[in-house]
Amino acid sequence: MKHKWIWITALILLIVTILFIPIYKAYQSISDPLTERQSSLRDEVLQLQEKDPFSVILLGVDDDGQVRRSAGTIMVLTVNPTVQSIKLLHIPRETRVDIPGQDQPDKLNHAYKTGGVELMMESVEEFIKIPIDYFIKINMEGVEEVVDAMGGITMENEKDFSYEGYHFPAGRISLNGSQALAYIRMRQLGENGEEERQERQRKVIEEVIRTGADLQSLTRYDRIATALMNNVKTNFTIKDMFEVKQNYQDALHHIDSINMQGTAEKINGVYYEVIDDERVKEISKILQNHLDS
Repeated sequence: MKHKWIWITALILLIVTILFIPIYKAYQSISDPLTERQSSLRDEVLQLQEKDPFSVILLGVDDDGQVRRSAGTIMVLTVNPTVQSIKLLHIPRETRVDIPGQDQPDKLNHAYKTGGVELMMESVEEFIKIPIDYFIKINMEGVEEVVDAMGGITMENEKDFSYEGYHFPAGRISLNGSQALAYIRMRQLGENGEEERQERQRKVIEEVIRTGADLQSLTRYDRIATALMNNVKTNFTIKDMFEVKQNYQDALHHIDSINMQGTAEKINGVYYEVIDDERVKEISKILQNHLDS
C-alpha cells in the first residue's frame, strides 16, 4: 500500500509539472513591466480573489517586433462574475479622442504609436471614464498560430467571399489558423471594407476567448503556451490568471457586444471617426454599472 501511494504521488507531481512548466514559461515570456499599474480611477486596490469586477483592454496590433506600427483592433472588456457576463466594447481605431500629453485631439490609434500600451490605457480611461485594469496585446499576424493551437474556431460569417484561396460562405463556418488569418486580412468588400475587416477581427478575437474558455483537453496546453509566448503580451500576473480561471469562468460564456459607431468627419484636413458625446456617456454608464454591480 505504501508503494502504491508513492506511485500516485509521483504521477500527480508529473501531471502538475507537465501542466505548470509550459504555462509558467508562457507567462515569463508574455508578462510586461506594466504589471504593477494601478488605475487612477480606482479608489481601492482590485481584489480578484474577492471576485471584484475588472476591465481589460485588448489590442490587436501589427507590430514587427522592433517598431510599434498600429493597433488595428481596440476592444474593452468589463468582466463581472456576480452577474456572470462580459461587456465587450469595440472602439474604432480612428476615433477622435483627447490623448494625455497632447495639445490637440488625435486618432486613438496614435496613442499606441506614440506611447505604447500605457498611453493607450490612459487615453481610453479618459475617453470612456472607467478604470482600465489590465491589457492583453495580441500580434494579429500570430492569430494563425493561436487558432491552430486551440484546434480551430467556429463562428458566424455575415458575407460570402473568397480570399487568398479560401472561400468563406455566409453562415456558420469553421476556421483553422491560416483561414482565420486570411479571414481578418480581407478588406475589399465594398466602401466599408476597412470597418468590416475590423469587425471580423473583433469576432475572431471574441471567438478565441470563447474557445479558450471551453478548452478541456490538457494535451493542447503546451501548444497554446508556445503560441502565447510568440504572440501575446499582458500585465496579468500568473496569480491573476489562476484567480480569473477559478472565479470568473462562468462570465466568459456570456459576452454582450456594445457597438460604438460614429461618423467620418474631416477636421483640419484629417479624417476621424467622431462619436457623439451622448453615445459615449451612455456607453460609459453601461460599463460603469457593470463594474459596480
